[in-house]
Parts: sequence; C-alpha cells; structure tokens
Amino acid sequence: MAQGSASGDSQGNMCHEFVTVLRDLENEGSPAVIHTHACELEDVWSHKYPLPLSKFPPKAIKTGNKHYDAIIPDLPQIGYKPLQVIAKGRSGTVILAQDLRAGIEMRETECQPLAIKLQSGKKRKQSTPTPEDNQKKEVPSDEILIHKRLQHQNIVSLINTIYYQGRTGIVMEFCESGNLETLLRAHDARFVSESIARKYLRQLHSAIEYMHLSGVAHRDISLQNILITNDNQVKIADFSHAVLYTPGDNLCTDIVGTVGYQAPEMLLKMPYDARQIDMWSLGSVLFTMVVGRLPYGRIKTEDEARSLKPLVFPPSSVMVLTSQIKELLIGMLAYVPSSRYTLNRVRNSEWFNMATEKVQIGSFYLVRQPQKVCDGEREREVKAEYEI
Repeated sequence: MAQGSASGDSQGNMCHEFVTVLRDLENEGSPAVIHTHACELEDVWSHKYPLPLSKFPPKAIKTGNKHYDAIIPDLPQIGYKPLQVIAKGRSGTVILAQDLRAGIEMRETECQPLAIKLQSGKKRKQSTPTPEDNQKKEVPSDEILIHKRLQHQNIVSLINTIYYQGRTGIVMEFCESGNLETLLRAHDARFVSESIARKYLRQLHSAIEYMHLSGVAHRDISLQNILITNDNQVKIADFSHAVLYTPGDNLCTDIVGTVGYQAPEMLLKMPYDARQIDMWSLGSVLFTMVVGRLPYGRIKTEDEARSLKPLVFPPSSVMVLTSQIKELLIGMLAYVPSSRYTLNRVRNSEWFNMATEKVQIGSFYLVRQPQKVCDGEREREVKAEYEI
C-alpha cells in the first residue's frame, strides 16, 4: 500500500481536515480509501489548489485588443492552449497557456503552464527601420532579440517565439508565485525583513551584473517586473525597454520605465547611462522591500525630480533599519549619477556580505499557503479563557 496526505476543506461541516489517502498500487483501478481528521478547534481554512491544465474550464479569452483577440482562437493550431489572461501592460498582454506541442511530456503539459506575451511586433519609435527590415515578413522585435541572448537562473527564460498574422508572441516560463508587488501586498506591513531582502537582492544583483556584462541594460526594473518561482527564486522579466550598448555608444535620451522607479536624470531629460538607471531602479526596489513604500513616491515630472531631497528613512520608533542598509540605500539612490553605487560597490558593501545565522524560508509562501477564514467556536472559547 502507498500512502499520501494533504490538507483540505470539508464542504459539509466546514471544518479544517487532514486527509489521508491510501491507494493499492498493486491493483490498478482500485478505489482510494480516504480518512479525514477534523480540526479540534473547528476553525475554517481556505486554500486554492491549482487545477490540472487540461481541467481548466473552457471560456472565451478577451484581452481588450482586437488584434490579440483575433490570434488567441488560433493558438491551439500552433501548439498552445490559451487558459486565461494574467497581465496587461503597455508593451503587450500576457496569457497563461498549456504547451501541447509534440514531444512534450504529458506530465509537464499538465502541471507546468507557460506564459505567452502578445505584442504588436512593431519596432520601437526610436528605432529607424532599415530597407532590409521592410523586405522581411517576420522581423523580431527589439525585446525578442535582446531576451534571446540572455540565459541566467534569475532571468525569465524565453522558450519560443511566435509570428502570426503580423503579430509576435514571446513564449516564456511561468513563475507561479506572482511578482514582488504581490508578495509585499500579502503582508499587512507591506515589507519584508532585511535578511529576506538580502537574499532577493543577491539574486537580482547576479542577474543585472550578467546583463550588463552581456551589453544589455534593462531600464524597467520594478516590483512588477520581478517574478517569484515556487522555490523562492526571483527572476527579472519584461525586456520591452531594454537596450544594447557597447563602450563608446551615445547616451540614451528617451523616457521609459515604471513611474516611481525612474532615475531623476531621466525625468530631467538629460542624456543618461542606462546602467546607472538600472542601479537607481534596483535601489528603489530594495528600499520598497524593507520600508514598504517607494523612496520618493511616484515622481514623474521634471519639477519633482529637480526638487528631490536627501533620502529620509522612517524614525527608529516606527521601524528599525541597520546602519549598513541605510548606507547602501543612500549610495544606490545618489542623486548625482557619477556618485551612485556601481554593481561592484554594491557587491562589496558590508550589508550585502552580512552572514545570516537564522534560517529564512522567505515570504513567498504567503501567496500560496492556506489562509484562515475564521476561528472555530472551540478556538474562540480557548482564547477567551486565556485572554488571548
């Protein structure tokens, strides 16, 4: 006999239960024997278990874009079953899909969905089309060309590209635990401990260092574009604003990125080094992780950027931050680009290299773990008795 177990909800008496499933592996098709154990405190829990992808209820998927909506019904013909819309943005719409291409193992197709980002396929406004581009029917977008050359454990993997009806699609790995913004919203306080932030910063630093050494600057690093996997690894996504550069290239002048994470020199419409923009954005991400808000709010005008004051931290009576992380944040968010910390300076900072003796499992579990709906009657009696 083989034994497995899981926790779940009883639909009859609404008590939290521990469910033991016994199945005879020697006789295929034999029914499983299920034993349930009600929670003594009669509390109520809820948990959403992911459905096998083939069991997703069929429904019409609408993105709000007539061009994308025309493509979606035909995706199964090229090996992808659309399931639902999971994100919409300026650079495209992302849908969850099942991989039905030949040669993919059934177990993977049932349990490991993909993310497909649908785009217009047009080049960016600042890019000048060449005569060769005009003659080609399928011209990869800048985002695809850049994303294809990046392979790193902390960068979302590009699996395939789709060219269909004049539009492009980027097939990527799906990160089950959402993004950093979702994680922080799962906390009432909207921030994580310094040790968890350090774990994530080290991963992000590794990815950005790899990108910069590969001649790529992201220019849109934000909580929304940092995804989390089920094994608590963070991955950078969305290269719609990324640029290639080589030593001696002209500085960038276009204003891109997410409001609140844009460096002041960009908002001031000054020529800027895209790598220094990434450092400011990374500092904004770290500040938001440990404080629970953006360092300067949602600044988006020249006047606001010009009037920025020195970085202010919450008073120690409200939040205790180490002097080491304050020093690091002040360096990463330096107003003058030439004074801003580089990746090398961050890597060698005291806070970045601090050892953590405590075991940290992260906070990503808050997104997926069972959540208590209400206390049971017995639990309320116990709490009242002990004045809890």
